Amino acid sequence: MTKKVAAYSETLYHLINFRTDQFQQLKKMLGIDYDSFMILSVMGAHYLKHSNKLGSDWEAVWEDLRTSKIEEFYISRKLTIYAVSNILNLPRETVRRKIETLKKKKLINHSTTRGLLPTNKTEELMKPFAEIELKTLSKFLKSLKKNGTLDAVLNFKD
Repeated sequence: MTKKVAAYSETLYHLINFRTDQFQQLKKMLGIDYDSFMILSVMGAHYLKHSNKLGSDWEAVWEDLRTSKIEEFYISRKLTIYAVSNILNLPRETVRRKIETLKKKKLINHSTTRGLLPTNKTEELMKPFAEIELKTLSKFLKSLKKNGTLDAVLNFKD
């Protein structure tokens, strides 16, 4: 098998380090498992994808999440346990149990009529984590650039 990306093992090494850092930070800062983190990530992606007013900068995104209109947004574009289960390819019962745990930690609200909603605590915990996540991602991409594989990864074709 020929290598499609130069320094393939180096690229994988940096990718594994990125994921390991992510895993350690979410356990340390958020106190949740990876599946629960992915549920929160799906909620965030749902908002970002369907919001017609994306924040122009880092603070604007978080400001949008603080407004009273956020609940209206999630109600009109309800995110259900079934949808999260399909997106993550996890059993519905697993997603339901994880959501119950996230509710106890006050990271989300959930009802059958309104779907999944973020809470004030969501920003409190996720914002510092997201900042570290972006720094870690930047470090990962800089590592790829330094070893000359970033362009190869960006231009990777199957």
